[in-house]
Amino acid sequence: MTTPIMELTGRVRALFTDLDGTLTSDGRVEAKTSALLEKLEAAGIPIVVVTGRPAGWGQAIATLVGAAAVVTENGGVTFIREGGRLEKLYGVPAATLPEWRRRMHASAVDATADVPGARLSSDSRYREVDLAIDWNEEADLTVEDAERVGSRLREAGFAAVRSSVHVNFGPPEFDKLSACKTVVRRAFGGDPADLSPYVFVGDALNDASMFEGFPRSVGVKNVARWWDDLAAKPKFLTTFEEGAGFREVAERALTLG
Repeated sequence: MTTPIMELTGRVRALFTDLDGTLTSDGRVEAKTSALLEKLEAAGIPIVVVTGRPAGWGQAIATLVGAAAVVTENGGVTFIREGGRLEKLYGVPAATLPEWRRRMHASAVDATADVPGARLSSDSRYREVDLAIDWNEEADLTVEDAERVGSRLREAGFAAVRSSVHVNFGPPEFDKLSACKTVVRRAFGGDPADLSPYVFVGDALNDASMFEGFPRSVGVKNVARWWDDLAAKPKFLTTFEEGAGFREVAERALTLG
């Protein structure tokens, strides 16, 4: 059972947020959302962006939204701000990446062969650890087609999870939650076993590990599209969708100081 966001209590040490469909509205970060991000920073509430988007976006996202850390590729590559620079961490040993990528590209060919229109996402060229099959961004597949691709990839030994736009897949050695625990330890000096001081906001199936791991997890209203398929549900729910829902959470966090 979910609880309205206005019942969220307790100081927020940092706000972790998904990107697509959570921080963005219709594919972009609105000016009203950017203004709230600045208010959060001024109030001492750091932002951590947690996304399935590629590592190539990570440094840009950190700069554009002033994030304390950015988790990309569903935990495959993490950027943590330390002093005046960003430290880059991988979810698997860097030496294993060439073999993982060889296997992923081969499996992508097999997994998409029997699904007309399925193809690697246009942002896959900027990925380092995972790859993504486009089902709902530039492609127009059904949920059933996307799940068929995901099943084939899981059968090949990869972790595969559907976001609102892609089927992300890669080594089964990390997820968003494992990367965020590293951020808690490295960026905030916190205990990775205790995520209660933090809040996470998300909207899609690839946020399930975060909904389960964060005692104060929030779904923006559009998470309802995937509700029955979510392995773990958020504890709180916003009134509005996408960026407007994120702003509800941010405004609530500011009142909790």
